[in-house]
Amino acid sequence: MQAHITAADGCAGVARSGVKPTANPSVMICMDPPRYGFANLPAEEHVKAFRVLVSVFAVADTRRRETDCKGTCGHAWHHLPTAAKEL
Repeated sequence: MQAHITAADGCAGVARSGVKPTANPSVMICMDPPRYGFANLPAEEHVKAFRVLVSVFAVADTRRRETDCKGTCGHAWHHLPTAAKEL
């Protein structure tokens, strides 16, 4: 919930996740406001929910880095060093 996911983030994340947009987790995260409660889904939906959530969180975090947190935040995860180049 701290990612402040929007319905637009949900739809963009679902498109990147490889999960069908008609799957329960996809429908839930694309609602306005997004619905949570993925743990209550049947066990066979948990892998789909995980894939959707990871994709959606990536979209939401990227959006927040470019807007709310651009150069002004103290979130350590927004200031990680870049990977060293292989020699």
